[in-house]
Amino acid sequence: MDRTLAATVEIQTIHELLPELDYYRILGLERDAPQEAIAPAFRGESRRLHPDRFTSMGDAELNAKVNEVFRTLREAYATLSDPDKRVVYDDELLNGSSRMSDDAHARADQQRAASNDPAEAATNEKAAKYWKMALKDLAEDNPKGAVMNIQFAMSFEPNNEVFKEYLVKAKTGAEEQHKKTYNPYKLRIS
Repeated sequence: MDRTLAATVEIQTIHELLPELDYYRILGLERDAPQEAIAPAFRGESRRLHPDRFTSMGDAELNAKVNEVFRTLREAYATLSDPDKRVVYDDELLNGSSRMSDDAHARADQQRAASNDPAEAATNEKAAKYWKMALKDLAEDNPKGAVMNIQFAMSFEPNNEVFKEYLVKAKTGAEEQHKKTYNPYKLRIS
């Protein structure tokens, strides 16, 4: 069979079965797969099913199907790679749902936020990037940098209570640091 035809048939078949497939089957995993197996499975499937591999065929309908399959693949990875979301998703699977509902995502995010680890306070991927930098700034006694990064993180999650709490702490630390180093006379102090 021609490779182009085989790829087309494979994508069309996966697309037709997509509503019936759970996240584990989309990634080619068993439900009891260890957490460490999720990322390699995603990398393998994303290489195999990446939309860029199919754009040269010039079929707009096939491209739309490939994009939908790939979106679902990314959704599966985002859910299963997060242990909290995976637990909630496994519960939903037992109740007969093959996709994670918005309510389930919210429950998983609340569980993560409720944990005492401030590193897990961010629920948005972009906010998490700045939040990690803010925590690093705080650990390195750079409260001014922490204030800036927390404010960036809050632009993605404005109602995050942990961010608000740490922003107050960082601003207080920045003010104290400024008082220690402020020299109103502009004299060189050695």
